[in-house]
Amino acid sequence: MKKELFACVLIGGAPVKSADHWLQYMEQQMRGDQSKAELNMKITTPTWQRELEIRTDVKGEDEALTFIDSPAKEKGIGTLRLGNNMWNYFPKLKRKVTVSPSMLLASWMGSDFTNDDLLKASSMYEDYNHTFKPDEKIGKTTYKVIDNVAKSDSKVIWPRILTLADKKDCLPRFHRYYDKKGTLIRTLALSDVKTFDGHKVPSYWEMTPHKETGRKTILVYKKLAFKVNFAKDHFTMKNLTDN
Repeated sequence: MKKELFACVLIGGAPVKSADHWLQYMEQQMRGDQSKAELNMKITTPTWQRELEIRTDVKGEDEALTFIDSPAKEKGIGTLRLGNNMWNYFPKLKRKVTVSPSMLLASWMGSDFTNDDLLKASSMYEDYNHTFKPDEKIGKTTYKVIDNVAKSDSKVIWPRILTLADKKDCLPRFHRYYDKKGTLIRTLALSDVKTFDGHKVPSYWEMTPHKETGRKTILVYKKLAFKVNFAKDHFTMKNLTDN
C-alpha cells in the first residue's frame, strides 16, 4: 500500500485504505453528524447573474433547514426537509408549498445545485458501492479515482458519480455526475480547503452543467460549524414559517 493512503485516518484512528474508507472519511470531514453553515452562492448564466446569501442547518441524514438571507426580495424564503418530506416557504406570499421526492433533482432557486445537494438528502458513502479506478492526472496533480455506483436498493438521483480525490488530504477535488445512459451531466470542482471545528472541508465549490454552455454556480462556505446543538423544535414547520 502506498504511503499516501495512510495520510488520513477515520474517527477512531483507523487508516484510510479501501475505496469505502475514502468515502467514509470524506463524509466524516465534510458532513459530520450535524452542521450549521453560512454560504454565498453566485449563479451565472449567458443572460443574467444572481447572488444569494444562504444559511443552512443539517442534522443527520433526515433533517435540514435552509433560508435565504439576501437579496431583500427573497429574504426569508426557506426549505425544510424531514426524511422524504420537503416544503418550501415563501414569506411574502405567506405560502407553504410541498415539494415531492421527485423534485430532489430540481434546481434549487435557479442554481446548478439541486434540492438534494443543498439539503444533503443522500449519503454517497451509504448509498453507493465504491471501487478504485486508475489514477488520473490533471495538470501537475495525480488524483485517486473512486467510482461510486448506486446500490440496487438506494433511492438516489445519480446512478453513478466519479470522484477524484487528493492523495494528501483524502478529500474530493472533483465529482462527475452521470445519468442512467452513462452521459456526464455535470461536474463539481472543489478547492480552497479550510479547517472548520476540526473538520477539513473544501470551501469553494463550482458546479458546471454540461448540457448548457455559459452556466455555472459557485458556492463559498463563509462559516461552517460542526459543534452545534439544535433545539428539539428546530427542524419543524413552525420554525420554517416563523423564522
